[in-house]
Amino acid sequence: MARYLYGNPPDYLKRPPARLQPILAKQGKPNIDIDRLRRDLAGVAVIEETLVVQSPEHWQKMIAGLDKSIDAILPVSITAYPTEVWNSHPQPLVERKLPVLFWCLQDHDEPDFWRWSARDLLRTLGIEVYLARNHRDGIERVKALAMRRFLCNSRLIVFGKQNFPWNADAVGDRMRKPLGTEILVRPLEAFRRHYPAVKDREIREVIDQRLNQRYRLGTVKTDELLQAVRTYLAIRAVLREEKALGFGVNCFGDLVIGNGRDVPCLAQCLLREDGYIAACDGDFAAMMTMVLTSFFTDEAAMMSNLYPVSYVGALTDHFGDPLSPNARRYARKRWPNIARLAHCGYIGVISPEMTPGGSVVLNDWGGTYEIKRDGLGCGIDAELVAGRPLTAAELYFDGQRFLLGRARVLETTRHAGMPHCESSALLEFDDLPGFVELISREHAVFVYGDHIESLKLLGETLGLTCKVV
Repeated sequence: MARYLYGNPPDYLKRPPARLQPILAKQGKPNIDIDRLRRDLAGVAVIEETLVVQSPEHWQKMIAGLDKSIDAILPVSITAYPTEVWNSHPQPLVERKLPVLFWCLQDHDEPDFWRWSARDLLRTLGIEVYLARNHRDGIERVKALAMRRFLCNSRLIVFGKQNFPWNADAVGDRMRKPLGTEILVRPLEAFRRHYPAVKDREIREVIDQRLNQRYRLGTVKTDELLQAVRTYLAIRAVLREEKALGFGVNCFGDLVIGNGRDVPCLAQCLLREDGYIAACDGDFAAMMTMVLTSFFTDEAAMMSNLYPVSYVGALTDHFGDPLSPNARRYARKRWPNIARLAHCGYIGVISPEMTPGGSVVLNDWGGTYEIKRDGLGCGIDAELVAGRPLTAAELYFDGQRFLLGRARVLETTRHAGMPHCESSALLEFDDLPGFVELISREHAVFVYGDHIESLKLLGETLGLTCKVV
């Protein structure tokens, strides 16, 4: 389901088009129709004017002089021409360190297998080389190269004390070297100080313009709704100041236990509509996972706590109930692959476009078994679409490993008499024990559809070690 965007996000929230530099091996008939490719990649990549190699010396000077904004070199051969300059004189590519992308056979949508040997030669020399398997694979690779540039010098903000295992003070810097993203830690006061400057008129405009069909009023109190919108506007002000891609707030380790109820659930949804990403609890690794999934697939994503239903004792301790599936609908032999998603009294902060009806309900914040629901705050109550396949993803704290798995939505379950867990989602994984064996933490990110191959390709391009369960 495509991400819903309200208006036109600023440029720093848009994945840029990749820039490709075609280089023709020699004057003659090229094996790639560049004009056709330029039309096919419209909106995804900018293809520069083709440069024609005149001599090995010209080739060397040309490669050395390419603009730093070029994401990849697109070698173009001459039909039936037996040798090419990148084979006879590869050293300029070694020195320039630019990726090389061999395109597929356009008329047949097949890989150009004559490039196998060139690929291996250049990779042996340490050059980053890709061979498009087909047109779609080529587009995905081009998008991945653009993502790499997009992430370079990007920022995410976590608000609150760093006292959970996703401690950005301790390991947040691990994201910078492999991915280019800086994790900024700011106190809660960083957005709360903006509260006095938020005008009542601004709050009313948001309510009138944004809280329409996508948001339905439930049990949320009027004052709490006004505060939720104020929180949204305050956090947005900080994100704009820092030009950050998104945010998370450490609610349970700081805001809530400090008796604050200005929880950012509604702010998460509204800021996603503005083009940002947002995740719960200030989990910077989950935030980075959402950056990879949402900005690359252009689809909505959500995160939540993952609870395997086979952990009967642990779930009972946490919820006061094991939340076991209905045995008549779901045979016990299936339970090892079944898990629930639940967070803050509901499934999690789900954007409206991920729900069956395209809307969410604004209720009071749900609390937990330990921190009782008190009727304050503004939470998001929503359902997932039953039967839809899901891709589950987790980027590890080291910013180098990427875990992917397949699941599907079974149902959204309503739990009567459990205000701290009013609803949860029931998922069935292809291999939940295998996924859990390699899991980084309880926070998993989900996007509808099977995006395994696309995200593997992205991970490969970004230098991540991908594991698919």
